[in-house]
Amino acid sequence: MKKLLSFLLVITMLLGMQTTVYGAKFESDTIEVVDGPTNKKQEVYVANLLMGGKDVLTDVPTMLYKNRTLVPIAFVVENLGAKIQWNQDKYEATITTSDKTIVLKIDSATAYVNGSKTTLPDNVPAKLLGYQGNFRTMVPLRFVSEQLGMNVNWIAETRTAAVDLEKQSITGITYESKGSNNSQIRFKTTGKVSYTSMYLEGSKVGGQDRIVVDIPSAVLNVQDSSISVEGNGLLRKPIGADGVSAVRASVFEPAPRNVVRLVVDLEKKKSFNIGFDAATNELKIDVYNPLNTVKEIALEQRNNMDAVVIRTEDTPQYNVMDLGNRVVIDVLNAQLKASKTEMSVSRGSVSRVRSAVFTPDQNYSADEKIVRVVLDLEPGQSIDDVVIEDENKDILIYVGGRPLEGVDYRKETFSKSVLKMSLQNRGEASISYNESSRELNVRIEKSRINWESTNLNISDKIVESIEIDGESDNRYYEVKLRLAAGTGYTVQDQGESSNHIVLGFENYNLGNSKYNNKIVVLDAGHGGKDPGASGVKLGLKEKELALDVSKRLEKLLQDAGFMTFQTRTDDTYIGLYDRPGMANNLGADAFVSIHFNWHPDPSVTGVQMLYNADPSRDSKTFARIMQEESLKELGAVDRKIVERPNLVVIRETKMPAVLGEMGFISNEWEESQIASEEYRQKIAQALFNGITRYFDEVVLK
Repeated sequence: MKKLLSFLLVITMLLGMQTTVYGAKFESDTIEVVDGPTNKKQEVYVANLLMGGKDVLTDVPTMLYKNRTLVPIAFVVENLGAKIQWNQDKYEATITTSDKTIVLKIDSATAYVNGSKTTLPDNVPAKLLGYQGNFRTMVPLRFVSEQLGMNVNWIAETRTAAVDLEKQSITGITYESKGSNNSQIRFKTTGKVSYTSMYLEGSKVGGQDRIVVDIPSAVLNVQDSSISVEGNGLLRKPIGADGVSAVRASVFEPAPRNVVRLVVDLEKKKSFNIGFDAATNELKIDVYNPLNTVKEIALEQRNNMDAVVIRTEDTPQYNVMDLGNRVVIDVLNAQLKASKTEMSVSRGSVSRVRSAVFTPDQNYSADEKIVRVVLDLEPGQSIDDVVIEDENKDILIYVGGRPLEGVDYRKETFSKSVLKMSLQNRGEASISYNESSRELNVRIEKSRINWESTNLNISDKIVESIEIDGESDNRYYEVKLRLAAGTGYTVQDQGESSNHIVLGFENYNLGNSKYNNKIVVLDAGHGGKDPGASGVKLGLKEKELALDVSKRLEKLLQDAGFMTFQTRTDDTYIGLYDRPGMANNLGADAFVSIHFNWHPDPSVTGVQMLYNADPSRDSKTFARIMQEESLKELGAVDRKIVERPNLVVIRETKMPAVLGEMGFISNEWEESQIASEEYRQKIAQALFNGITRYFDEVVLK
């Protein structure tokens, strides 16, 4: 038995010193851990951990053990710049830096620092603890961090330990134009600082885009006559050039963390890079004209046909090249942020799609930014079997044949759309409308275009469907548009003086929506390095499910007239404090965080809403309504609404906020339900019903 335990400890230390394996961010208050030497089980509180303002995620989480914060020893290696040595015979870990040697022994409250004996705070020793089969050496966070020159603060309200560099002063703000609407902003400091940054697209909800940077453990000490001092000590440096209107600095969070917030107010959309220059002690922000972003490549149904969709953040510019058994699409002035860079298609003419950042060849200048998408064709297929076109911000590659030629239906705003029919020649078209059936009928001579009969399901709350009937009449096509309730139309071009028929549509019910100007922030849980929970049988990833439901819910809300903002739109990780920070900065009216649950008992199922009981925003009422509507729509087990005072995303928000656990993927049956698109659409509908009911009964009452 002794040999087996020794072997276990050796493996444990090796695993604990490897690069951190990022696991789920825990929504539960407590977890069960196993003491390695004794095999005893106990419940401990889970804690959040910030390093320089950034979340630190580990497979065995940061925890409170006898009221002291313990972290995996790998955190010390990866974040504090130390080295670790393990003495198997003594069960001792030695942590070394250039000027410190710290010796910690498993289950001993005595430590040695540079040879001097010291007692650990509250007599809490280093521990060997396991969680879900992963054993790690856990060390006292505050003791080790402070010995290595870091500042440690405890945020009791969210049960968060924050580790920061030594406090520095920000002494200067400099702006330099770089030409071509590019610029650099420099913040002079007295020493090294850590930071977090985000780009806030306020323009999406009628505001102003901003770059927001938070620097923990810092103070403002700027003496500059070009900078005005406004209320609450806010510093403002007006710019008015290169698309930058102003730079602001203020104390965002006072002692003990002393977080300084820097804001760059933008006049138009920009991109930015940020980094600290140790040679000059400056935090530098390069602001430049934005690159388009290829954010997702997916196989979808478009215009009733299979299409590979290259989804970008702006109207794409692209080149197409024929390479025989491959077709290349180069998206110009772009960067790649798609989570999947290769996708099997095996439909129609295309077998596979690949994407990568492309190094310019002789066809491009050396400084061009290009994302190359390669379509591998099926045997015997050529570029003639692929139809490529763009629609708004998407590049569409039809893989199963040519879509309906000359018919272009586009949604312009949440309440307006346009149908343009491009014909081969000029001529008259008769247009009539049946008010009782809400059917708009356009008769077009067949000599002007060659169409196949088809039915396009639109269902965008403006137009329900477009049917092209070429069978009922030998001379005319009948184009039948069924309009949604509340939609009116205008004839913008009837084709008499051109070869286009253009119809405009507006749903006045949506345009006059009572939800206009109401902002709902949707927070798809987890993402990027944090996959969240994993399904017990199908291996579903919580982060992917949450994002899918968030996108479905966003469409429902926008169709109803809400303005929406998603904390993430792809597979990226957003910091726990950044998520509510976005909502607060946008002045949102409601915040909904979407998650899926996990429980060690595989029989547990159901839906649960978590809330913070802050009476000033009455999130409890919001949670109750959301839970009731979810139960109605899903018929799920009622896991009740639960107050969670320490969850960052629902505590730090300044508006009504809920975190919805929409089902247990640890239960095989519920996981199989959640795996279907139909059920995830029902989840989105349930959340939509709850949001609209809450606004109807509370916000707009």
